[in-house]
Amino acid sequence: MTSTRDPYSAEALARMQALVEEMSEQTDRGVAIVGSAWVEEALHATLEAFLHPESKAWKRLFEGNGPLATFSAKIDLLHVLGLISEIVRADLHAIREVRNEFAHQIAHKISHAKLGFGSQHIQDKCLALKCVAHERLSDPREAFIRACAVLNADFEMVRMFGVKLPDAGQVIASIER
Repeated sequence: MTSTRDPYSAEALARMQALVEEMSEQTDRGVAIVGSAWVEEALHATLEAFLHPESKAWKRLFEGNGPLATFSAKIDLLHVLGLISEIVRADLHAIREVRNEFAHQIAHKISHAKLGFGSQHIQDKCLALKCVAHERLSDPREAFIRACAVLNADFEMVRMFGVKLPDAGQVIASIER
């Protein structure tokens, strides 16, 4: 488990700047992988901020082949905990799907064309991301990068102002009272 960072610390701002610079220098494949890793890291840190810090259980659940080790599982867990809306859940799954396509395929399955943010199915997913719909972006790569940045910032705010779930109430044995 890592410690929760202050989203406005010099370290956090330097990290964000490094990530933005890294993505600006990447191919489309690199942007999809780096951007989604950035978001998945934010999901992981958010779960960490809200859940009880039990390192052995954390390792069993969130590392290796643990049931909550995948991007998809983290998204769904945040949703069932009520920490994200259905719209944010759908956007996160779209980002995950774009990442998976770039990470696991060399070319489009049917047309065999090179994958890129200009590929129609990827373009459609990126331009449909609701978290940046208000920006009316027409470039799918820019929409993907902006969605990753916006969601990362949103999760930083949730962690900054959130309350650990155990503080909200928990089931205890009579002997513990």
